Amino acid sequence: MENYFYLNEKNEQKGPISPEELISNGVTKNTLVWKNGMAQWLPAGEVHELAKLFTNETSTPSTPPPFPPTPPQPPVTNNPKPDNWLVWAILSTILCCLPLGIVSIIYATKVDNLWNSGQQEEALKASNMARLFFFLALGGGVLALIIGFISGLASMMIGGGGYY
Repeated sequence: MENYFYLNEKNEQKGPISPEELISNGVTKNTLVWKNGMAQWLPAGEVHELAKLFTNETSTPSTPPPFPPTPPQPPVTNNPKPDNWLVWAILSTILCCLPLGIVSIIYATKVDNLWNSGQQEEALKASNMARLFFFLALGGGVLALIIGFISGLASMMIGGGGYY
């Protein structure tokens, strides 16, 4: 069963609540109710699924608002969700450069939450920062590998490469 909205004696919209909770909230057979799929507000006693909940009670129905308020929706954009770069951030942390990789992971984990909460611009910025720190970590790892290789090669050439 779906939940219902109802109008109290002060004509204030309440709900949503389950049909079983209507009586305990002071709803009578003449109280106006509405749920998704109904074209208009109706007295609870006239709604087939609720009629069995009421006895011979009387009260005057009040004028209903047209429909219950809808929750705010995030703005619709045609932009695709940006890549979060999480896998690459983790790989760069493990294989390349720990400090820069961790920063990349932090930004990467923010992307999906920001996007899902309707903050598309912030999600795009977080994605760009995750990508930036991924490439910095990758560059730092490659640079360290090159320096290590050259250093090893130089020590072999200077030391003669042999063992005494």
